[in-house]
Amino acid sequence: MPKYYVESGRVRLVLDAETTEQAAIRAFQWSSDRQAEVYAEPPSELIREAEASEFQLDDEITVNETGFGNDAETFDTLDIAALWQGGAFIWY
Repeated sequence: MPKYYVESGRVRLVLDAETTEQAAIRAFQWSSDRQAEVYAEPPSELIREAEASEFQLDDEITVNETGFGNDAETFDTLDIAALWQGGAFIWY
């Protein structure tokens, strides 16, 4: 399975996926999981918001097979969220 470099906002990940779109969807899932973990903890609201922002994606997700900051394919985060929500992605 190919390795992809995914960037969005402060998030930078290296993920295995079949396609660039699947890599973007995996990044969205990762972001959602990390934010859910932060909000499940009982610390103060200010600390919680700061921690969650570390895992929040920007309006676009860029995916590249050769590294960060190179000529990447760009996806709209809302489009990726819709694909994720619609179950268009099969987890292995």
